[in-house]
Amino acid sequence: MSAPKSFHLCDNIGCHCWNVDATKIAYSPCSKEIIVASFDGNKFTTEAKLNEHDARVTGIDWAAQSNRIVSCSEDRNAYVWTQNENGEWVPVLVLLRIDFAATDIKWSPNESKFACASGNKLVAVCRFNEESNWWASDHS
Repeated sequence: MSAPKSFHLCDNIGCHCWNVDATKIAYSPCSKEIIVASFDGNKFTTEAKLNEHDARVTGIDWAAQSNRIVSCSEDRNAYVWTQNENGEWVPVLVLLRIDFAATDIKWSPNESKFACASGNKLVAVCRFNEESNWWASDHS
């Protein structure tokens, strides 16, 4: 068995997630920025920096089938990130309807919705609204 490898991406990582085949990682260095990096087994290469949040990112999840990233932050916002044909990550703001910081976020297994936890013990379950063309929440 080979020895474990250690890589220094930044001083602190607040949250992270891998894509389905573990060739890319999305992480936040305890800031409002999300960094998407590719991994070839020996090194990480930064591919994109996602800068839509106004406060520290607290949760990230990468959808295995659709390749979308969802993120949440202390700014009480969430974004669904989709790659366009040029490979750029395009954010769509999610209507969360929460009054406290978002603390974590996860896709459902079929990726039709996601759940976002918040500091006031509410979970916003978000679905895509075709009619309005945005993601919106229902409280549970």
